[in-house]
Amino acid sequence: MATRSEVLSDIALLRQSLRRAGSPHLPLLKLEGWRPIMDILVDVAAICAALAVALHEPWTSSLALLVLGNRQRALGNILHDAAHRNLMRDQVLNDLVTWALIAPLLFVSLPRYRDLHFRHHLDLGAKGADPDLIPIPPMKARSWVSAVAVNALSVRAVLGSAFGHLLDKGVPRRERLYVLAWWALLVAALIAVTGAGAVLRMLALWLAARCTVFHLITIVREMCDHHGLMPGGVFSFTRDLKATGLWSALIHPRNNAYHLTHHLLPAIPYYRLPDAQRLFATLPEYRERACVCEAYFSGPERAVASWQQEPAR
Repeated sequence: MATRSEVLSDIALLRQSLRRAGSPHLPLLKLEGWRPIMDILVDVAAICAALAVALHEPWTSSLALLVLGNRQRALGNILHDAAHRNLMRDQVLNDLVTWALIAPLLFVSLPRYRDLHFRHHLDLGAKGADPDLIPIPPMKARSWVSAVAVNALSVRAVLGSAFGHLLDKGVPRRERLYVLAWWALLVAALIAVTGAGAVLRMLALWLAARCTVFHLITIVREMCDHHGLMPGGVFSFTRDLKATGLWSALIHPRNNAYHLTHHLLPAIPYYRLPDAQRLFATLPEYRERACVCEAYFSGPERAVASWQQEPAR
């Protein structure tokens, strides 16, 4: 089982290596506050377009679920950066933007998310302490598909994807009431514009996307980040996934696939993670110890290889 000292030791090792190299990472810590705002607006526009098309052309509902689930995941990854205060340098503004635009839309309490996520960083891979540790299956499955299925069919995981923190008893009542009030205002505004029937269909699509596409993407994403690896520190229990193309855009929007890079230096904003990984790859400590995958489902360096048993010979 990993200990906090092992996690902190890996982080310190990388930072010492960066300092010896002349701290070339410092420009990567610069925040551009306009970037996440622009990305949020793009995601919201895509969500509105998908809902509008599905309402007028019901046969496109399946495509709408795909777009909605993917953009819900993209906004969730921006929320992740907000928890690290990587949106804006002003911490108050960082949290105000998150509370106003992202957290309630995803049924999330920012303080609760931040607390759980920081525990994930410090107690990485520790059973009973890491809140993001996938509890099942404890052993490798016969195939990566069955490994995903076992985790995706967990009732606890489905409810978490569908309702976020609304069912979390660790969230103060006032924060859950804020989320519900935010949604009540949004629904009232939409009813005034489109009518109650259209709003009910939009809500049904939104929740259906969270239960299906968003949920499945989230499970696969979390498994890509850590599943099948050996707890014992950041390097041994976290992957960087350099795959590009359609799978990356679907599963890891907003560069979330560079998870090892993120754990090693969480202050780097999401839009600079590819550059950070390329920089880290020049360091001997990273080259010797990093788990880096080049693909999701095929090839010798695919992420799913360690999720399943070795084939019998």
